[in-house]
Amino acid sequence: MAEKTNENAFLKLAKNLIPWKGDKVTEIIRKIIFLAAIIVLVVTLATLFSYKGRIAGETKENEELAELYHGAVSNMEINTEKREELQKEFPEVQEQFLPLLEINEDVIGWITIEEPNSSYPFIDYVVMQGDDNDYYLTHNYKGEDSVSGSIFADYRSPITQESRPANIVLYGHSMKSGEMFGKLSRYFNYGYFYKDHSDVSFYKNHPTITFSTLYDTSTYKVFAGMLVNTNEVGGEVFNYHRVHNFKTKAAFDGYVAEILDRSSFITPDVDLEYGDELLTLSTCIFNYTDEAETRWVVFARKVREGESESVDVDKAYANPSPKYYDMYYDTFGGEWKGRGWDESIIKNYGK
Repeated sequence: MAEKTNENAFLKLAKNLIPWKGDKVTEIIRKIIFLAAIIVLVVTLATLFSYKGRIAGETKENEELAELYHGAVSNMEINTEKREELQKEFPEVQEQFLPLLEINEDVIGWITIEEPNSSYPFIDYVVMQGDDNDYYLTHNYKGEDSVSGSIFADYRSPITQESRPANIVLYGHSMKSGEMFGKLSRYFNYGYFYKDHSDVSFYKNHPTITFSTLYDTSTYKVFAGMLVNTNEVGGEVFNYHRVHNFKTKAAFDGYVAEILDRSSFITPDVDLEYGDELLTLSTCIFNYTDEAETRWVVFARKVREGESESVDVDKAYANPSPKYYDMYYDTFGGEWKGRGWDESIIKNYGK
């Protein structure tokens, strides 16, 4: 009896959900719409869980690679023949890069931003360089398809033992999970989550970057961070990513001044002069306007020979009027009120 009752209940449920003989047209349409909605929901949830699963897997792989690079784990599967070939091809390469080059010879560096009072760095990733600026947007360091992609250097300026650009430009996705450059926008003290725009505490806790190429390791001092438009629809476009070298002092001064005008924070203890080597970290940021394609970009300069790596962060302050793009002002009001930094930050500026 109970078995028949269960069968009747199932049949009743089926008749309520599935188009049935004798149903009115309106009832059939209602059931079809309902079933379609259920299918969309199931597919959406499956896609979401799959996406999150891929992100989790990629995060774990990146952490394992970091452990390998920093020497926390040994490279158990050493291909001796491959290692010898690499040592002959790259005799000056730093030893910690050899196991990474065994995986992919597009590896050209490693970037780290330390997190105070934590054993886990704020940013800690291998840096790739391909034949274009598209491939590593969708591929990991193994050359596999990837949601997070990789941190990669602009292909137009190869980083070799013999030469490197005066301005190394690195790109990375701003992942919601925090992967890649997903945390980089925390430097932005004018963001939605910062009610107190004068708060530059995040910069103060993260004033330097360690960037290693295959051949050397250097410390860079952060000196600016800017919100910039990359689409002419939004107004003036500042092509920061196309500048890799400086033929003259005037070109260097002009480029750095444009950056400082737009920076949301000013760091007087980090001065700049023609001949400095720059490091540029570029990522997407949620659009403040519908049509402008915005980027958040952090800039740093290499510590000079004989210079201390320390920074007097207490001198840092919020730029009272960062320079934005036309559509930003059209949407939120306001205007650029002029230069909010002392020109002495650039040595012999304009001379």
